Amino acid sequence: MNSQDDAEHMYEQIATVLRDRITTGQLKPGSRLPTQATISEEYGVSRIVARRALDLLESEGLIDRVQGGGTFVRRYQPLLRRSALHYRSNPGAPFAEEAIATERIPRYSHRTFPDRAGPEVAKRLNISVGDPVMRTQYTSYTDDQPVMLVDSFEPVALTRNTPIERPEEGPLMGAGLVERFTSVGMRPTAVIERVRSRMPRPSEVDALELKPGTPVTEITRTTRSGETVLETADMLLRADAYILEYVTQVDPA
Repeated sequence: MNSQDDAEHMYEQIATVLRDRITTGQLKPGSRLPTQATISEEYGVSRIVARRALDLLESEGLIDRVQGGGTFVRRYQPLLRRSALHYRSNPGAPFAEEAIATERIPRYSHRTFPDRAGPEVAKRLNISVGDPVMRTQYTSYTDDQPVMLVDSFEPVALTRNTPIERPEEGPLMGAGLVERFTSVGMRPTAVIERVRSRMPRPSEVDALELKPGTPVTEITRTTRSGETVLETADMLLRADAYILEYVTQVDPA
């Protein structure tokens, strides 16, 4: 790496030093970070470089800036989402467990309504555009802060006049996907999650109350029983609020 590259990436090196101090507990939640002027002097860089280092830490959700009051370490305890635990036969309340593990109070809101499948949803569900679907929108909160949005679609042709036609009503209210569909003879055999990261749209910034520069993690879920698609969902998570864990079982030799 040449000297110009070193200069351009110096802010990342400074952010790494400060990040390590935060994650190892040398700088505890609520601790004040050095000012831009102090960082500039300590590392022999311009204030622009110092500011970019702090910008990077802020985008990762590690620090908060108070206008006129300084920069402080944010309490950083991301929720650990273990995907497999959400699709057990009797899942319990995995989101609540994830929140409680970080000493946060969980809750969620939901809204279910009949809708028509648009092109993308129809393709995923293997149905025709305009076919009826039951749509449920969820917002999950920890300590009243929104951390995840879910938009779920189920083909009405599969669930019409069954106890699970409306996911959050009836005897299986709040049950997981596996338990709900198993109860009507369509036990899921596979759940596929495709994950990508991106910057949020303006409406998502508002819905998740995101700070500037905070990315989101988008999970596209499809639930199948054999060749039949039971459900698809768009899940949007605050990237600074989650760690995702996927476990792959390796067949014995």
